[in-house]
Amino acid sequence: MRADLQMLLKGFLVLPLLFLTSCSDIKEVQNLNYVTAIGVEFKDNEYIGYIQLISFNSQGANGSSGEPSVWVSETKGKTFDEALSRAYNTSQERLLWAHVNTILVSETALEEGFHHIFDVLTRYYELRLVTWIFGTNAPIKDVFSTTSFFNQSALATVLHRPLGTYEQNSTIRPIKLQQFVRELYEPALTTYLPSIRINESHWVHNMEPDPKLEIDGAFFLKNKEFKGFYTLEVLKGLRWLTKETERAGIQVMDDEGEPDFNIVFEKNEVDIKPVEGKGPLSFDVKVSLEGVIANRDANKILNLKEMEANLREEIHKEIKDLYKLGVQNDTDFFRLEHILYRKKNKSWKSSLGDGGFKLSENMLEDIDLNVKVIHSGALKNRTINMEEID
Repeated sequence: MRADLQMLLKGFLVLPLLFLTSCSDIKEVQNLNYVTAIGVEFKDNEYIGYIQLISFNSQGANGSSGEPSVWVSETKGKTFDEALSRAYNTSQERLLWAHVNTILVSETALEEGFHHIFDVLTRYYELRLVTWIFGTNAPIKDVFSTTSFFNQSALATVLHRPLGTYEQNSTIRPIKLQQFVRELYEPALTTYLPSIRINESHWVHNMEPDPKLEIDGAFFLKNKEFKGFYTLEVLKGLRWLTKETERAGIQVMDDEGEPDFNIVFEKNEVDIKPVEGKGPLSFDVKVSLEGVIANRDANKILNLKEMEANLREEIHKEIKDLYKLGVQNDTDFFRLEHILYRKKNKSWKSSLGDGGFKLSENMLEDIDLNVKVIHSGALKNRTINMEEID
């Protein structure tokens, strides 16, 4: 009798479960649209919002690898928020913003003011501040539609994974949104965004042109003021005074303008200090570089001291050329004002004129370059002695 009672009680416990509804609001993974990148442009007094969606199913028939699929929306509005929101009308399924990995901003939107864009990015709870951020002069729709090699999706490009190429060729350091905003609103600091463009000439696939993304320069800003775009070529001197530089190569030419030797630097130390005295404000710069010989012409072998002297001369020129460009365009490429603001705040305040802090021709006079070449080719594991290069 007791066993029958226990069975009856169990039946009463199970019976209510039969009337419970299932979790009908749960969506299957394949039925959701994952936004991987957001773009913004400003044109004709309107914001243009771009959304990149990437298919995670790249399998073709019979399990073969298919072509990666990318969808890009383009919607307009009087505000950035309105432009993005209009994409909901045609999204077919719910848009998930938690997987956004990159923000891409056109030059026109930067000129209009990044604070309008940042306000939108920080108000929606799904968006994170650890996304990469870039600027561009290229059509954003085309940039978002450019894919990588071997049928990999657009997630395998420098737009989403910039560190791989930077570790091999450090000129313009990648930056995340939180760091960019922190620098943008930091007093007396000039910051910059890497610029993305589409290179249509470097690669072919099965003898057909195969466009790929590349970093082609940077956009500079100080607080809310847009300072302009500069190409990779004119920004070469920036890498020598950037502490984040991991690997940088330089080609030294001979007197006839022909390649003499190529050095790759893998270690650098930078120290910039303001100099206070009775004379005009100036800065002391100390740079220590350690590198390896990547290539040299066998018919033009120099001894090690001559090689290092030529390197110092070339690097010094790149730094000075960029500084002079900054003086001409009122752009503090090397962040000298912020160094003064942090280390000698009273001097910074006294240096502010009617138009704020101004760079001068003689402000960056003392540049101390310590260049060391430590190995060459197969000799990589031991230091080069002067006797080895006569």
